[in-house]
Amino acid sequence: MVLVLGTRRCDSSRMVYAGCCRSLKITATVLLLLASLSTRWDCVDADGAAPVENCDKTGSRCTLTNAYAAWNDRSTCTAAAVVYPTTEEEIRRAVASAVKAKQKIKVSTASGHSIPILACPGSPTGVILSTRKYASIVNIDIEKRTVEAQGGIRLRALIDSIAKQGLALPVAPYWEGVTLAGLLATGAHGSSLFGRGGAVHEYVTSMRVVTPAGANEGFAKVRVLNLGDGDLKSAAVSLGVLGVVSTVTLQLEPAFKRNLTLEIVRGSDDGLEDEVLRIAQNVEFGDVTWYPGLRQVVYRYDDRVPVETLGEGRNNFVGFQAQQAAVSAGIRASEELADDASNRKLKCDQAFTQVSAQQLTGYGYHQNGKFFTGFPVIGHQNLMMSSGGCQNSPLPTFYCPWDRRVKGLFYADIGVALPLHNLRPFLNDVKRLRAALPNSLCDLDLYTGILIRFAKRTAGAYLGTAQDDDAALLDFAFSRGDDAKDIRLDGDVFQELEQIAIYKYNGNPHWGKGRNYLFEDVAKRYQFMSRFVDTKTRFDPDGFFSSPWSDAMLGVNNATSVVDTPGCALEGLCRCSKDEHCSPGKKSFCRRGRVYPEARVCRFEL
Repeated sequence: MVLVLGTRRCDSSRMVYAGCCRSLKITATVLLLLASLSTRWDCVDADGAAPVENCDKTGSRCTLTNAYAAWNDRSTCTAAAVVYPTTEEEIRRAVASAVKAKQKIKVSTASGHSIPILACPGSPTGVILSTRKYASIVNIDIEKRTVEAQGGIRLRALIDSIAKQGLALPVAPYWEGVTLAGLLATGAHGSSLFGRGGAVHEYVTSMRVVTPAGANEGFAKVRVLNLGDGDLKSAAVSLGVLGVVSTVTLQLEPAFKRNLTLEIVRGSDDGLEDEVLRIAQNVEFGDVTWYPGLRQVVYRYDDRVPVETLGEGRNNFVGFQAQQAAVSAGIRASEELADDASNRKLKCDQAFTQVSAQQLTGYGYHQNGKFFTGFPVIGHQNLMMSSGGCQNSPLPTFYCPWDRRVKGLFYADIGVALPLHNLRPFLNDVKRLRAALPNSLCDLDLYTGILIRFAKRTAGAYLGTAQDDDAALLDFAFSRGDDAKDIRLDGDVFQELEQIAIYKYNGNPHWGKGRNYLFEDVAKRYQFMSRFVDTKTRFDPDGFFSSPWSDAMLGVNNATSVVDTPGCALEGLCRCSKDEHCSPGKKSFCRRGRVYPEARVCRFEL
């Protein structure tokens, strides 16, 4: 059955309009989810679970974490101090002070949504420079259609400011809580093969970067990088290792609106391989959400229309809205119940309940900012492409679903840039994996399935999102154990899925997402990595902005992203090659993949 949310017709194959086919069973759980997920709190920013930049009373030991309160390897990040500059000159002085004292230095943001530990200095004597108070618009040039903004500005503030001047950023990440410099550092993106493509770094025209310098230059200096300069191609996606991004200038376009319809296909994902490629080539901002366990697909038909087009729609995606702590904890508890009982059917039922709840509210899209009455939804670009809300909730019992201040969702988030020509065989392999172990993929569906977006081959960044080809940008998540040594239900299936995408089909892991072992030897996948490293060597020859983790990602100094310890494969700290990398005492053994024999996964066996 297909739900095409937009008209009032309903039949066995297609359902259009969220108000028809009311025969869906709405359980008490669904009603509770609807009540919480459809709530938007437009309040002052309370930072939610923003990074903890705490120093003890002596000021000699500070800790840093991310919004999830857990890095990919669960390690702890400590430093000697945190500084909060408000001007570029204060940034320069902070860098100079660290360089003069021979301290490592890293930049953290007000958001902290990177899962790899890129923001950690890697030394307890290091310094953390926070851009929390460096977050303003510098200039909007209406004639040139550009905006210059400080690196710490959050996406929502940026796109709303330029919208007021009749301009628009063509693409952006779907989550509005990221900062400008942070999203660029990790190659964050939206979805499009049109224009310059779906990656934000393709729209960078200049940058100001504060880097280390010699004593004769005051130990730090500001570098101005412009379009056509090879160094700008390094700085556009820098992993935070070149210096502190002070300001960024982006190329904009005249304001426009978007006309969006979601078509929901239930009961069959036949034809997915053809339709996803058709959308990539023909729909400017199209994407596809696939729930492989439920055999459901959501096709996003999303194109620009003139700004004069009637419609004041808004994207209030339900997964980004504040939830009551009890709801998040209840969802997590139900996951644990199914996991402990090895009950795949229960996990699939839970996924169906959650997905149905989201679909009945149109995934949070609103016609007038308050209500959803069906698709299409037409609205301004800044209000349609990105969403959030949970990070702004001041209520003590409402949090982002992933907030670890309550025992809510806890998951591994995986991003992969897959060459577009490999998308079809990848999708077929996922179906083969599902057939080999029915009901094993519903954990993905609990975490929004597999989201498929698109980006053109990069022209503006050496470490850009899509390397040798236009790319299908995959995003999927699966639950993590509260304990790193927990044996998760069908954990081997998700390990195989990762390895199919990365190793079989030559995908590149997202710099801000992914587990440690996926980054092993990743530097060899980037044809211009040597040019990036050359820039790094010139900008920061003594490695003040380097850390063991960034060295591993860049393939320098013999650093590695993996370990060889008992149980390392359970959390993705290694790819198992022997049983000890799993947990043989808990009946988890290193085995070959079910459909990809070259995969090595930890499989539970009685």
